[in-house]
Amino acid sequence: MRYRPFQAEALNRILREQTANLPGTVGVAVTDLISGRSAGINQTERFYGASTLKVPIAMAVLWLADRGRLSLYEPVTYQPQDFQAGTGTLRATIRPGDRVPVIQLLERLIVVSDNIARNMLERFVGSGTIRQYMRSIGITPPYDPDTRIVTPQGINRALIALDTGRSGLSPASTRRLLGWMQQTIHRSRIPRNMPAGVVVANKIGTWPGEVHDMGLVYAPDRSFSIGVFTRGITEARAEEAIGRIARAVYDYETSLTRP
Repeated sequence: MRYRPFQAEALNRILREQTANLPGTVGVAVTDLISGRSAGINQTERFYGASTLKVPIAMAVLWLADRGRLSLYEPVTYQPQDFQAGTGTLRATIRPGDRVPVIQLLERLIVVSDNIARNMLERFVGSGTIRQYMRSIGITPPYDPDTRIVTPQGINRALIALDTGRSGLSPASTRRLLGWMQQTIHRSRIPRNMPAGVVVANKIGTWPGEVHDMGLVYAPDRSFSIGVFTRGITEARAEEAIGRIARAVYDYETSLTRP
């Protein structure tokens, strides 16, 4: 294969065209995984991260497990302050005093985006530990469990770290997390317009007025990381736009590969 060079301005022009007629604010960060070069629009705009933060939280927990500082099979006891409505399945069945192994909490955290699992894991390992881990892989602004502010650029750094091995996770933990991201039930954004044969490991985030998705897109010839964050757009329109933007990036990436 011969590869044409990744040109940030060419992709930025495509991103501007894709977002020109959208209301509100859209931030996009993309990294080509062959060249390591990046592009995007509004990459440092601040958004409420919502459930996109569950990926770096899971990374922090797996990092601790890989170093023997906790066991994936260690049970965490549910406490009433862990309750949170919204996404997930634990809220329908869990009771105070119930004990759930770390590995089950991690799987629910990513596959069904369980809010209670997030709260239990964060209480178990400590938000300060999560903040330090996220800082160590270059995520900015610093993690704050109260504000949960992120930027497309910061979240994209977590994806790059996960793909390149700079996350500090073992190969087994990396495969495990990527597998959960591929199994997530929320597939209506980045994956929605991808052709057959393209593997997408993604994680959405939703908050009133904000609709996001981030993920690693593994195509047969060219792969990339992408985070798309929106504010002030209805959920249905935002989901359509995220899918369209991700497909436009895929088409650009594919155009760089020639027999």
